Amino acid sequence: MVGAVLATCIIAATALTLTYELTRERIIEQEKAAERAALQAVLPDVDEFELDGDLLEPAQEAAGDVPVQGVYRAYDSSGVLAGWGVRVAPRGYSGPVTMVVGLDRDGTVLGVSIITMNETPGLGTKIVTEPGWLEQFEGWESSDLKAFTSEFDAIAGATRSSVAVRNGVTAACQVYTEVLSAESGEVSGS
Repeated sequence: MVGAVLATCIIAATALTLTYELTRERIIEQEKAAERAALQAVLPDVDEFELDGDLLEPAQEAAGDVPVQGVYRAYDSSGVLAGWGVRVAPRGYSGPVTMVVGLDRDGTVLGVSIITMNETPGLGTKIVTEPGWLEQFEGWESSDLKAFTSEFDAIAGATRSSVAVRNGVTAACQVYTEVLSAESGEVSGS
């Protein structure tokens, strides 16, 4: 009996490993495509996104408890910095809510796009499905965040999920205030 269980475990582990190896590249491509679509959704007038790895550590420090997974410079068709995409993953009810927050060069939120989440179907998922809910974050200014967060409208029954999105937007704005505003100034002066 022990031999049968051991053989089953070995076969299952081998099958999982082979499946992962066969699908790994496709999964990576799909993740990149989802991220690109999210960036394009929050910064629609942008032609090129450039991941800036040098800003990740200071961005994480500025964001505090909210994990920052990427900071993207967004360039228009002329090659001029048009804004920023900040990928954050605040904790929701059922795990991280991976999202991108688009900011213009002045630190105003242009949009929020959810990439992945595992929130409760029918409740927490309303952060994506509730018409117009994500749009409430558009126009939030990094310079006056307190005024905007006080008027935040959570979804009934999905408070933790709603607060996660708010925390992600707040973290992205803090990243702008403490890190990206200096970068925007340097670029505009060149």
